[in-house]
Amino acid sequence: MDRKEADLRCMEVWYINCYALFMGYLLMAVRGLGFLVITWSTVVLLGGFVSDLEKKDFWSLTIITLVLTPRVSTDVGLKGKLKYIEYSIIGVSHAIYATLNPNGTNDTWARQLLAAVVWLCHLLVGPIVVCPLAALYMCGPLFSAGISAWRLIEHDYVATKNEEAAHLQPALIVLYSLAMLQGLLFCYRFYSSFARKDLVNDVARAYKMNHIEEDVKEYLRETVIGCEKDPAFFKETNLATYAMGMIKSQKSENFLSGARILDALLEHPAEERTLTSQLISLVASSGPVLEKLLLALDSTSPYDETIRVIAANIVTHLASRIPLMQFPHGIQRIGSLIHISQQQFEDDCCASSLSADDYKKLTENGFVILRKLAADEDNCRTISNAQGLLSKVMAPVSSDLLHLIDHEAWSTAIVTESLQVMCRLMAAPGETGAQLRRQISSSKEVIHGMEEILKCCGCGEQVRILTIEILTQLPVGLGEEFPCGNKESRENFIKMLPSIFTDEAKEHPIRKLAGEALLKLSQSETNAAIILKANDHLVRDLRKILLDAAAKGTNRIMAAKTLKHLYIYYKENDEYLRALKETMEDVMPKILREILPPVVLNGNDTLAETRTHRQSSPLLGPADIEAQVLVSQDDGRSNNTSTCQQNDDMKLHMALLSLAAAIFDKFITQDHNLAQLVDKISPGDSPTSFANKLNELVRRKSQPTASCLSMMKNASNMVISMMKVKHSDSYLKEHFLVIFLQSLADACKTMSSLESFMILYSANRGTLKPYRTLASLLKEAEELLVTKEPKEQ
Repeated sequence: MDRKEADLRCMEVWYINCYALFMGYLLMAVRGLGFLVITWSTVVLLGGFVSDLEKKDFWSLTIITLVLTPRVSTDVGLKGKLKYIEYSIIGVSHAIYATLNPNGTNDTWARQLLAAVVWLCHLLVGPIVVCPLAALYMCGPLFSAGISAWRLIEHDYVATKNEEAAHLQPALIVLYSLAMLQGLLFCYRFYSSFARKDLVNDVARAYKMNHIEEDVKEYLRETVIGCEKDPAFFKETNLATYAMGMIKSQKSENFLSGARILDALLEHPAEERTLTSQLISLVASSGPVLEKLLLALDSTSPYDETIRVIAANIVTHLASRIPLMQFPHGIQRIGSLIHISQQQFEDDCCASSLSADDYKKLTENGFVILRKLAADEDNCRTISNAQGLLSKVMAPVSSDLLHLIDHEAWSTAIVTESLQVMCRLMAAPGETGAQLRRQISSSKEVIHGMEEILKCCGCGEQVRILTIEILTQLPVGLGEEFPCGNKESRENFIKMLPSIFTDEAKEHPIRKLAGEALLKLSQSETNAAIILKANDHLVRDLRKILLDAAAKGTNRIMAAKTLKHLYIYYKENDEYLRALKETMEDVMPKILREILPPVVLNGNDTLAETRTHRQSSPLLGPADIEAQVLVSQDDGRSNNTSTCQQNDDMKLHMALLSLAAAIFDKFITQDHNLAQLVDKISPGDSPTSFANKLNELVRRKSQPTASCLSMMKNASNMVISMMKVKHSDSYLKEHFLVIFLQSLADACKTMSSLESFMILYSANRGTLKPYRTLASLLKEAEELLVTKEPKEQ
């Protein structure tokens, strides 16, 4: 088959395959010269000058011809010919006794004696006949070269006067020279064979196969034999294809050898990831190889436990490429890896070839394989339908293994893998994911085990993160179908999240995940009530994070979004709502002053606001770009760092403006004094400064990005809310509205393509909801302006 160029980077191709090709060419040269010597001696000399030859030369030519003929007529070496000679001797012995002694012990003593004599005679055939022939075959070129050297040194050819024999002497010189050259090449090939051990060591060391050097040595031997038959064989094999061929073999020892090589290749260093990826694709595309590897995972398979461990390592690398639907019994065989049998903890387990560490490794590999398989929807369906498998997956969590064994390393690893598999399964789309979430949430032991993890300070960061991810998915994914018996557990989990998110002593990843869970869960009236009543200082803590300029941007974003959800969905009229309203009224002017850009009045910048804006806000207009570049150069930051920082700040300002818009809209609908609210936002400025700032925001932030689009919509909503209030003409002048609508129209043209893509993205994910476009907001504002104009006139 044709070889890909990339495969030439394999070390075994450069070392072993090229060496095998060289040895093959040497053997071809030795055989070719032998054929030429035989042809020359039989046709030219013995055929044309037989009567003119001296006895020395005649017998020399005869011996050379006889000793070289076996090597020329065969395609394999003596080792291949005599590999199973001992079995043939046994067969001959049985044939003799069966022929001369058909009745066994019932035959006469004379017949038995005859059989013994014949058997002894056959035994003498070995040392008397077979061994000398084998020696002649093995060392034929050496005998030929020795005889040729003797005759060339003696040089006592008979000079005949016969004209027909005039060329006898040069013909003999040519023959003996050819035989000498063949002997030298034969010796050189024999000398080159001593390099095999070093080549095997180099390749084994490079691939970290020092523990399986014998397998690499066997690969070299097979490659040399292949190249001796066909030189093109060197480009048709490497360790990967050789290993796959061995795995397909019916012999258990061949399967073990191939599996060991394949396992070592997949554990190759990171700098060879390209070749490893090609290898994984090669193996994963071979159905017979995968079938045998999956079969070896089963504890009841015909293969021994050593093969089972190696096969589990290999399947771990291939799991993401395995379609379980094509292997009907594959999931049961994989599930047997995480099945704990009685043998593993009874006294007689020492009879097994595996140690406790091997069983631990098998269990870990089992969970890793399931986790990778769960990335595919069809595989998730197969796992879900496998009887009893999900219970085995949840066992480390439902048994509270982590705390019963006091956070021991292996227990922590197994619980982590169990949680990862559960997290992957719950993320499955459609009915499969819903069914898996129902099965997991219906287990009180699993829910209790995850609650204990969140309560425990000794549990690691990754375990806690996975637990939050799983518990977050259960109520949202199931809605009202969440089991009634676990509603209390769900509420307990929700109450834990605010404490985790607002605790500055917690690791950032855990706080971030808790914040994301709060955002997800706070979008319902029931959950908003649970979150707000989780503790008396939640609103205060969220406010602190929101207004802390030194806090991480992601934390501020999540605090803003959580406060927005609580403000929208909490419906009870109590002290919690009053505290929330007071906080919202307090933070809205502060966050708006942070994010709104300075206003240009009569062509002059407001100097104080411009300075403050440059210090705290990234929403810079064209006039501020040069200053920003200078600051970046002075600080020694790269352009990439500055761009990333601007993107992060933009996301933060988007969240802050969204919160402000929600507060603004609710304040107006509740008939608050809009003039007082505007004055709080921009104290001491002209009545239109707040509106002008919104217009400036729309004008500047018209880039086609999701963050800018969100800010446009929020600013438009705020203006539309103000237009709906009676007597709004005192702070919304007609000339401002005309300018604002023009800026909004320009932004609509710029962002139409982006908004189209966003709508299609939501539709493709099946999450399309009532969607208000920027164009629809522009249309509503224009209609409100038309209804306002007659009154103003």
